[in-house]
Amino acid sequence: MRDHMKSLRLENAARRALNLDSRGGIAGVIDADFIDQRGAFTVLVAALSPYYKDASPELQERISQIVDSFYYLQDDISDEEYFEGVERAAEALNEFLREINR
Repeated sequence: MRDHMKSLRLENAARRALNLDSRGGIAGVIDADFIDQRGAFTVLVAALSPYYKDASPELQERISQIVDSFYYLQDDISDEEYFEGVERAAEALNEFLREINR
């Protein structure tokens, strides 16, 4: 359950980024259950993609740095390392949203 809470944090951050009112957006991808199944990297990229499209080169670089720093979530890593990464990805996404909404 502790790990699912980390997935929920990333789900909530992604929903905030995409302005989604409910779970399961984008064919069920923006959902903690999907994240639990090792889908965190996909969720992070989906949440950041709309911001990348029309961003300045500087903001595109910032987004790319975030994505690059969590690329390892796709690798064959331990559950502990994966869910720690999920938690850090949620923090990074929330921080990014705070930065751009200042």
